[in-house]
Amino acid sequence: MKRITILITMILAAFIGCSEKSENEMDQAKEEAQEAIESAQKDLEVSKKEFVNKVEEELTKMENEMEKIKSKIDSKSGDMKKQLEKKLEDLKEEKKGLKNDLEELRARSGENWQELKEGVDDQLDSVKDSFNSFKKELGLGSNS
Repeated sequence: MKRITILITMILAAFIGCSEKSENEMDQAKEEAQEAIESAQKDLEVSKKEFVNKVEEELTKMENEMEKIKSKIDSKSGDMKKQLEKKLEDLKEEKKGLKNDLEELRARSGENWQELKEGVDDQLDSVKDSFNSFKKELGLGSNS
């Protein structure tokens, strides 16, 4: 009987020891998983900031060149001037839509912003293409 009690005590002690070890391992695994999640969130936030900065830089370049374009249009007359002014207004509207989408993207958090990223990126390419075509039409080149 004493042997059975000792055996049961030893088994219980081993089981409790294993449980504590498993619990410690689980706690450590939870901490590591939490650290990985936090690291991924930080990386996502950095990626978002870099993307927003890239789009803002492109928009700023376009805005800075608008004065050249406006001056070039002002040197025209008649129907040609009206057509160019209309194209400039269309371009400004396209750029405004991009800015609005960028603000929406900026307001999104976590992984949600990536849902809009591709659309904003495509829209940026479209605005840049329109802008460069318009500059070329005005004889300002596409890399000014």
